[in-house]
Amino acid sequence: MPQAEAIEAIRRVIALYGQLLDAKRFDDWGALFTPDAVFTVWGRTYRGRREIVAEIGGMQPEAPGKHVVLQPVIDLDGDAHARAWTDLTALATTDRGIAIATMGRYHDRLVVHEGRWRFAERVLVMGGEDVPDGVAPSPAY
Repeated sequence: MPQAEAIEAIRRVIALYGQLLDAKRFDDWGALFTPDAVFTVWGRTYRGRREIVAEIGGMQPEAPGKHVVLQPVIDLDGDAHARAWTDLTALATTDRGIAIATMGRYHDRLVVHEGRWRFAERVLVMGGEDVPDGVAPSPAY
């Protein structure tokens, strides 16, 4: 796959993540991850697509919310591996209207699995948290 096509396909996965999660389309959302994916957030690590869908999907509030992501920084590593860093703001519906629920940055490792780019590892570092050891910080250039 040419580099421009790979980057666009990765952008699509990152955009679909929030849209499918907000729509509570958990089966479709779960398909964005490899079967053995790892997701770390709030100091907890979830392993495997099934656990990720159950735990992260289970955190979603009943009231409508919205994941808002900014332009990702994407570094390709060959034809089937990439890293991406994407800033996030999550909005929540409250009894007083819409509020910022949280903000942070996704640190992703993506791979081509069964012909599609998918998340192999997703670490969400919330605003004010340090990047955990072993997690690639966003590049300087």
